[in-house]
Amino acid sequence: MYIYKVIIFDLGGVVINVSMDKIFEYWANVTGYNANYVKQIFESKDIFHRFERGEISPTDYKESVSCKLGLEINEDEFYNVWNDVFHDLDPIIEKLLIDLKSRFRLVVLTNTNEIHANKWKIKYASILNNFEKIFCSYEIHSRKPEQKAYEIVLNYLKLEPDCLLFLDDKVKNIKVALNMGIKSILVNSTEQMIDELTKLGIAVSL
Repeated sequence: MYIYKVIIFDLGGVVINVSMDKIFEYWANVTGYNANYVKQIFESKDIFHRFERGEISPTDYKESVSCKLGLEINEDEFYNVWNDVFHDLDPIIEKLLIDLKSRFRLVVLTNTNEIHANKWKIKYASILNNFEKIFCSYEIHSRKPEQKAYEIVLNYLKLEPDCLLFLDDKVKNIKVALNMGIKSILVNSTEQMIDELTKLGIAVSL
């Protein structure tokens, strides 16, 4: 019998289908740079991570990236392209969340930024209602795999780590959770996630 009281979900790659490839390809076509180079600029660890921690504004992030790529565009165009990352949901996901919500507390811990969040909070509003609380890195000023991000969730839940189950699609994020005593599942697909839940004794009714 499972002992878990809360399931902590990542969003991108677990609940929501996302891919940034179209963003990099678009800017590569606009600038003439190689798409891999564009990706490196957009995901430059210092500026990107600071943006995801909410340490710099969307305007500052846009200006930094635009300067590095030589872009002369307005904020609306930048934000529209930057948000071309979200895809249709796996139809099973909503059923899964509804089923799990009847038995567990559900929360989200996600690395995200203000521009993206303004999009997904609206686009996926119906399924997000299944979660008791959504912890966004730019709002809590910490991002996975920083231990502080997990501690913020633990402090909110007021439960011991062994009562929690964490689902994420990044190995580095899973490792930190495991080191803190949180049972974790590395998610590769919705079907695989359901199989792993079943193995833990969490029967899923879809």
